[in-house]
Amino acid sequence: MPIPVVHYDDHPNDIAMREHAYRQARALYEAAGAVEVHEVPPDPSIHKLGTCRMSARPEDGVVDRFGRAHEVPNPFVSDGSQFTTGAAENPTFTIVASPSGRPNTSSAR
Repeated sequence: MPIPVVHYDDHPNDIAMREHAYRQARALYEAAGAVEVHEVPPDPSIHKLGTCRMSARPEDGVVDRFGRAHEVPNPFVSDGSQFTTGAAENPTFTIVASPSGRPNTSSAR
């Protein structure tokens, strides 16, 4: 059975924004008297959002409101990638509350 191989690279804008954040944080910490400031690489478990956009029509996104793929029969996306943007908080509760986060979605249809 074929399996997907997923590879992720930061977009140049992601790198630029991260570098800007590092500079701003360093300036803030040093102004507050920090003796050392360490730049920690991003955690690989961060919440990537928007890579499989949810939409009513296949032309506008990858999955329907249940997280089911428009163009490939039966796979479901049940993580934050179906959201077009993030809120101010961790998306975990929204993911769990969404129809694709519930295991009975496919049998209910």
